[in-house]
Amino acid sequence: MEERVGVVSAGPADDQGRKRWLCISDGSGERIDASLTDDQIRVRFNLDRVTRAPKIDFCEGLLLDGPLAGTTAYAVNELGFLVQLTLPPRRPGGPVVTYEVVTLSTDDRPAELRHAPEAPQKS
Repeated sequence: MEERVGVVSAGPADDQGRKRWLCISDGSGERIDASLTDDQIRVRFNLDRVTRAPKIDFCEGLLLDGPLAGTTAYAVNELGFLVQLTLPPRRPGGPVVTYEVVTLSTDDRPAELRHAPEAPQKS
């Protein structure tokens, strides 16, 4: 029998922050009370395991060089994070370039990303 796993979202699922999303490995999902413990969630939803998704800090980033120099894109605000972008004209299966976060975003400036042509491509 396949393991039933629940993943609790890092962010709120309502405007008051009292709910979180619970995504279950069978494809179902539900909003749950944010104060529930992992054990309470596991028992209530008959799960084998509960994990919590990490908070992801998305930010705007300035592309410093390469074919998209001077434009912006979104990335995870983490040094070394790689983002793949499709070159214009943007279409499925089009050519892809990789950029790496080299300077973190702050309240007053975007992250900075450098072209990383030698980075491994996602398949």
